[in-house]
Order: sequence, then C-alpha cells, then structure tokens
Amino acid sequence: MNSPYYMKFRVTQTYKKGVHDGLDLVGIDSKDIHSTIRGTVIFTGWENINNPKQGFGKFIKIKKDNSDDVYYFGHLSEIYVKEGDRVYITQVIGKEGTTGNSTGSHCHYCIRKDGIRGNDLNVSAISGIPNRLGVYDDGYRESNNGYLENSSYKGNSIVDALKQIGVDSSFEHRKKIAERNNIYNYTGTATQNTKLLNLLKQGKLKK
Repeated sequence: MNSPYYMKFRVTQTYKKGVHDGLDLVGIDSKDIHSTIRGTVIFTGWENINNPKQGFGKFIKIKKDNSDDVYYFGHLSEIYVKEGDRVYITQVIGKEGTTGNSTGSHCHYCIRKDGIRGNDLNVSAISGIPNRLGVYDDGYRESNNGYLENSSYKGNSIVDALKQIGVDSSFEHRKKIAERNNIYNYTGTATQNTKLLNLLKQGKLKK
C-alpha cells in the first residue's frame, strides 16, 4: 500500500470513475501528507484565491517521473513545497485540511492522465488503498520507544525500506544505525543489511 499517510488513516469516500475521481482520506495517527511518488511539483496554491471554498481549495499537483500521470493532493491546510521542487516518496509535502469544497478535514487524493480533468485513473488500484470505506494502516511508523518499524515492506533492500519511512538511508547513517544495533564494523555486507532489515520489519531497529 502506498498512501499519503503514515500509520492509520480512514477512507471516507471511494473512487467512482467520472463521479468521484479519487479517494477521500482522513489521517488518524497524523495529519501530515506525504508524497507517494518521485516527481516534480507543477502547482501549489489555491484553486481560486478569491474563493477559498471552491474546488480543491489549497492543493498540490505532482507530475510523476517518466510518466504523464499527475497526482493531486487537495483540501490542504498547509503546503510545504513549491512549484519546481523535486520530491521523493514519503517526503512531507503538506498537511490535511478542509479548504475548498469540503465539509470536514481530509485529503482528496487522485491521479489524472496529463493532468486533465475527466482523465482520472483508478487511484485505488494504483496505490493499493482499498476502494471501500474503513480504517487502514500502511504499516510505516516510528514507534515512541526509540525504534523504527516498516512492517509492510516486502522487498530485500534496507536502503529502500528506510527511504519508504523517510529515514536517511545513506551509508554513513546506516553505519550509525548499525552500531546502535550492535552491528559493528559495518561495511554494508548482505548479512549485515539483512539483519538491519529484519529488525526494521519487526519494529526492533533502534534509531
């Protein structure tokens, strides 16, 4: 699952092609909105600066790398990026809100081919977020007891697993994490990385 939220969130309105072009999501554990793709910010701001209740209100558009797909994050209360910025997966780009045509705090998350209204893509199928009402957990979290966890990661790369939860994955930082987890003389061997990854999946990797 690749959602704009860490940890628990609620789907309050489903994707209905041509009727409702995205998912309405409400953060439970956090209101931070994270980029779900690598790409370039092509718009930030109000849909209509003269009418704060119109459309998406404050929103962000990001064009995915090597694609014509444009990702929308609408109804935000705060925006932390600007047009032209390069963004990566898990980067915090804004905060959930209730600007625009909204009756309560949420994020409207949708994908449009070429950024054209009416050319909506099935955001549920692409993201893995269930297209049904309910509470879900993307599995990314930093626990309150000083440990890191990414229980949903299914791959074999500690670098990618750390990137998914917004943690510095550089060799130097991994070396520091390794030492905190009693892995000394870290050189990035497969055995060392596997041990780090297993601890991360179990929620037992010391920060």
